[in-house]
Amino acid sequence: MQKARERSSGDRLGQDDAEVRAAIRFAVLAAGAGVGFVIMAALWVSTCGARAGLDTVACGPPERILLALGGPLILLAGGIWAFIRTYQVWRARGTWWGWHGAGWFLLTLMVVAVSMGVAPIAGPALAAGWF
Repeated sequence: MQKARERSSGDRLGQDDAEVRAAIRFAVLAAGAGVGFVIMAALWVSTCGARAGLDTVACGPPERILLALGGPLILLAGGIWAFIRTYQVWRARGTWWGWHGAGWFLLTLMVVAVSMGVAPIAGPALAAGWF
């Protein structure tokens, strides 16, 4: 039983912690990589079509599917890694909740990237039954 004025050995909520900073840094970098890939893929695919007059490398159905799924897969891998790190830090009795939040943030961002990015990037490949 905890006595008055005795510190709890709990999750140290509200205290400055290196694990929380590392989780935030990881989430920002993984989100930047995933969203950056989606933006790069959208710009690359925008060169396809009759208007461009060029047949670029990314205009085939398999390439468009890979470009459409690249960003969400980066975010999924980041979210899974954050949950693995959550378990590792929890087992070491560290401040785990920062990693847990980073995992959920990345998985939520993955769902947003799939719902908003796959159809416009994959476009004709989806209609042709490639996916």
